[in-house]
Amino acid sequence: MSALPIIIRDYEQSEISILLAVIRAAFSEYEGKLDPPSSAERKTVEIVRQELEKAQAIVAESNSEIIGCVFYQTKPEGVYLDRLSVLPEHRKGGVGTQLIKEVQSRAQNQGQKALLLSVRLSLEKQQAYYKKLGFEFDSFGTHSGYYEPTYMNMKKKLE
Repeated sequence: MSALPIIIRDYEQSEISILLAVIRAAFSEYEGKLDPPSSAERKTVEIVRQELEKAQAIVAESNSEIIGCVFYQTKPEGVYLDRLSVLPEHRKGGVGTQLIKEVQSRAQNQGQKALLLSVRLSLEKQQAYYKKLGFEFDSFGTHSGYYEPTYMNMKKKLE
C-alpha cells in the first residue's frame, strides 16, 4: 500500500519497458491459472509499443516509481480500458481507482458516453471491484478456440 502521494500522468515513450514490467508483475499471480492464459505472459516491449500505437496509457507514479498503469482506447461505443495493472505491493491503496477515474474524466471531457472493459469469468474479485466502481454486466465474450464464454464485457455509463 502506498502512503506517498500518487501522481497520475501520461506515459512517456521511454517508459515502455517499465510498463511491461508493471503489467507482468501485476498479472504474474495468474500464470498457469487462467484458461486461456493471459496475454500478459507473452507481452514483449515490441508488443506493448505496437499496442500503444492504437491506444493511450496513463501511469501512477509514487516516489518517482511507476506503480501502476492502464491502457485505453476510444471506440465507437465508448472508451475501452485495458491492462489495468498495479504492482502487488501497492494494491488496496486506491491506485487502480485513481487510474480509472482519470480515464473516466478524460472520456467525459471528450463527450464519450461509456467506459468499457472485459474481465475473465473466473476473476470474481475483479468483477466485484469493477461493480463497486459503477460498471455493469453488458455481455459475455468467448476467446478464439473456445465454445463457452470465457469473459464478460462490462460498461459504465457516463453522464
